[in-house]
Amino acid sequence: MTTSLMKRFVTPRIVRVALTVLAIVNILYLSAYLLGVSRSGTRRTKIMWYGRKMAGNAVSDTSGQVEAYENMKPSEKINEILNRITNDKEKYWLGHTELTDYELRIRVKDFLKQNWENKPTIFYDPRFTLSVYLNEIKNQYLVKNPKNEKSKIHEIVVPFAWSDWVDLTMLNEELVKPENERKTCDYMKAVHHAPARDPNYCLNNEDLTQDELDEMQLPSSFYAPGFSIKKSPTNKASNEVRMWEGKSHLLTYAANPLAVIFLSKEGVYEAKIDGKQRIVDGDLFEHYLQANGYDSAKHGEVQFVMNPVKEFKSLLAKVKPNPMLPEDDLYGMVAKIKDKNPTKSKELYLPQQAFDYQQPNIDEQLKSYDKKLKILWDASTNELKHDQDSIKNNLLSRNEKMYFEGLRYADSFSPRKEETYFRMARLNFGNEENDHDAGWHYEWRFFNGALRYMKQGWNEEELLIREKVLLDRILRNWFRFANEKGIISWIAHGPLLSWYWDGLLFPFDEDIDIQMPAQELTRFAKLYNQTLIVEDITEGFGKYFIDCSSFLHHRGKSWKENHIDARFIDIDTGSYIDITGLGISEEQAPDKYKDLIEESNSRGAPRPVYNCRNLHFYSHEELSPLRFTMMGGVPLYVPNKIEEILNDEYSKGMSVYYYEDFYFVDAVNLWIHESKLDFLFVGQEYKDSFGDTDPEKFSELVKTISEEQVVLLLERDEDILMEYYLTKDMTELHRKELTYLFDMPKGENTLIGEIGHQKTQQEISSNPEYHKFTSELKFQKPFRRSIFNYEKIDKPKHHVA
Repeated sequence: MTTSLMKRFVTPRIVRVALTVLAIVNILYLSAYLLGVSRSGTRRTKIMWYGRKMAGNAVSDTSGQVEAYENMKPSEKINEILNRITNDKEKYWLGHTELTDYELRIRVKDFLKQNWENKPTIFYDPRFTLSVYLNEIKNQYLVKNPKNEKSKIHEIVVPFAWSDWVDLTMLNEELVKPENERKTCDYMKAVHHAPARDPNYCLNNEDLTQDELDEMQLPSSFYAPGFSIKKSPTNKASNEVRMWEGKSHLLTYAANPLAVIFLSKEGVYEAKIDGKQRIVDGDLFEHYLQANGYDSAKHGEVQFVMNPVKEFKSLLAKVKPNPMLPEDDLYGMVAKIKDKNPTKSKELYLPQQAFDYQQPNIDEQLKSYDKKLKILWDASTNELKHDQDSIKNNLLSRNEKMYFEGLRYADSFSPRKEETYFRMARLNFGNEENDHDAGWHYEWRFFNGALRYMKQGWNEEELLIREKVLLDRILRNWFRFANEKGIISWIAHGPLLSWYWDGLLFPFDEDIDIQMPAQELTRFAKLYNQTLIVEDITEGFGKYFIDCSSFLHHRGKSWKENHIDARFIDIDTGSYIDITGLGISEEQAPDKYKDLIEESNSRGAPRPVYNCRNLHFYSHEELSPLRFTMMGGVPLYVPNKIEEILNDEYSKGMSVYYYEDFYFVDAVNLWIHESKLDFLFVGQEYKDSFGDTDPEKFSELVKTISEEQVVLLLERDEDILMEYYLTKDMTELHRKELTYLFDMPKGENTLIGEIGHQKTQQEISSNPEYHKFTSELKFQKPFRRSIFNYEKIDKPKHHVA
């Protein structure tokens, strides 16, 4: 019976079908195996079984012989994998960070003034804005200041509207509606977790008086979105409402910057800002047309290409950038950085006076400003004392006036009574929309969505890439600005610890902290508060706003969340660098400084121990001399006694190989999530009795990763491959640098966990090889695509739902 059933059901045709199905199943299984799946606690990543694909492609050597990929040595495989990224810009676009897609085609009549009358909607494209402004500034320089002399900088003046510089087009959703159909303040308040501290923080269109419109410099309420935001509501809200509020504030009540500075590799260009006016409402576009040979009356239908990179290069060619003048280089930092003599030290010794900023300094400044104002008043109101020279010599710039007003305002408060200056984009969290982001990492005015908030059209991987772009670029542009302008600053806290490990920013930290001496902080505020900084246009279109707290003159503990003295804010996202000053105060210092303080007191000298307003303390010798180094391809400074500072703040930070499921991999000099590494240790014992990973055991395995395993890692995970490709040269350079600064028994092959103590200052400073090493440090090309390229061009093109 069994035989007859077999004959009945297992016909030759059925056998052929079965074999075909089996073959298809095997092919699918094999494909799935070869493609692999990479799991991650923070993301899901598409994986390529890179090595298998490479094995099918022959690699030619110089003799023309062919060697199969699988027969290569591990080091050769790594080089071959990296070469593939170099040679395939389309596939590995994230590995090629040069600026692209910077041209914009427009039609002339679409931007003529007459076509924007009674039109409140907003057009935004940084290529448009930057092309127009660069052309305008160039032509003003050629007429008024062709040699870019510092004494004539104030003669270059342009109007400004935030809507030309920040993407406020979200508001068009309301601006296209009749006024009575637009959102109102009630829409915002409905999702607040508590009432706003000031109930009048928001005004509906129907409540706008002429005085309010005059303050906003808007022609009518028709140009307001329905809800005009005067100030931060200070409470929590949804991601969407926080964006509405910040963008409405910028459109309506936000004050303009005082100046704009364009960075370049050889100096800067500066222009003063006066008047609130959109490009389409003024004469800037008409000037641009004329400069490019177009007549708006005749060429309305003409389409042409705007190119900000071309405009910037034209400016560079016709007007030399303004470098730092020696007399303005207060500490000689700029001269040191630009000196390529390999025998010269780039160490920066800071005088103790730089940290000595106390009440007598405030009193002296107030007295000086009051005297100036009295002279100005008499010279302009008393004909017997009228004197043009007196007016000229005592005239306050707008920056000085703002500084003086902040100084006087701060002096009217004790630290316990001062108001909170900076406001964040506080978010409702612990819900389906947002599980953990409280909004503390975004300035509320420029908030453009939480970095890891899952918004439509984005996936987790894309958000994490965006975060890396933002943090790398903001660090790069702060130090490009500071190094050109001679502003003394150094990395601190998390970034300093991160620098120690691999010379990069941690992938799990969203904070960037910068410190500077208290005297330098006040100088920085006086010169550059409320200034807009524009990235070197050949590298990207980043724009950063400098905002300094009125209470930076206080050096004691902050009782009102004023721990931060200034911020360098990315206006495209609201992300920022925290800037804190270190100075002398009457706060109780840790016991470790007791003898130092007593010794200085016995001599009647200011104590050489300094603190920020969050009560982190440092001695003068822990900070000075500052050491020139690199982080993420950016030249910057770190404090002198790195080990001592880090051990005080992070007791195990220099030795523990793990943090929140990330592990440091010496073999590639990167922090990598556990879920991307565990496949390397199948069969190994690293779980505890509950089945969870024992981080100590897993760390020991990670320390043993071999070159063969690195190949597997790069073949399996394109994210790791890309990060390794972008950072390899700089992390290896950092490992070499550590040999000059720390005891490393195996030289550059020493594991981070095996590094000994920091060498003495004398050992480091007297080493000519160390000075030769630092003399060669310079800006590298950006590690990441520009935020414009990534958000507007690359991400939409390569998005995977």
